[in-house]
Amino acid sequence: MMSHANVQTTCKVAVLAVCCILQAKLLSAQTSAATDSSETRKQELLDLEHRWLRAEDDPSALESILAPDFLHVLPAGIVTRDEQLEFMRKHPAPHATVQKHFENLQVRVYGNVGIVNGVVLAVVAGGTRRTLFTDVFAYREGKWQAVNAQELPAKVQ
Repeated sequence: MMSHANVQTTCKVAVLAVCCILQAKLLSAQTSAATDSSETRKQELLDLEHRWLRAEDDPSALESILAPDFLHVLPAGIVTRDEQLEFMRKHPAPHATVQKHFENLQVRVYGNVGIVNGVVLAVVAGGTRRTLFTDVFAYREGKWQAVNAQELPAKVQ
C-alpha cells in the first residue's frame, strides 16, 4: 500500500508529465502555424511580383502596388513613387509586345518585410535582355506594397 506522501509525489509527477506533453503539442502547433503563415506570405509576394511585371507600364495599376514612400534606385538617381508615375504618364511606353518572365526568384520574409530577388528575362528584337532585381515590400494595413526597387542589367554572356 502506498503512503500518502508517495501518492502525492506520483500525482505531481503525472501532472507535470501531462503539462510537458501539452506544452510540446502547443509549441508544435505554433511552429506549424508560423511555417504556414510564412509560406502564405511568400506566395503573396510572388503573386504581387507577377502582377507588377504584367502592369509595369501601367501607372494606374502601379498606384496600388507602389507604397507612398516607394523609392526606385536607378543609374540616374533615386526616384520617388510620384516622380516615377508622373514620368510614366508623360512618356507612355511603346505598345510593343515584349515577352517577359522571371527566373531564379528568391523570397525572404522577415515579419512585415519581404525581399524578392530574381531575374527578369525579356525577349526583345535582336535577342534576350536579362535584368537582375531586388524588390523590398512592407506589409501594411493588410496588404503588401513595394517600398524599394533596384535593377541591374545582367552581364551579357
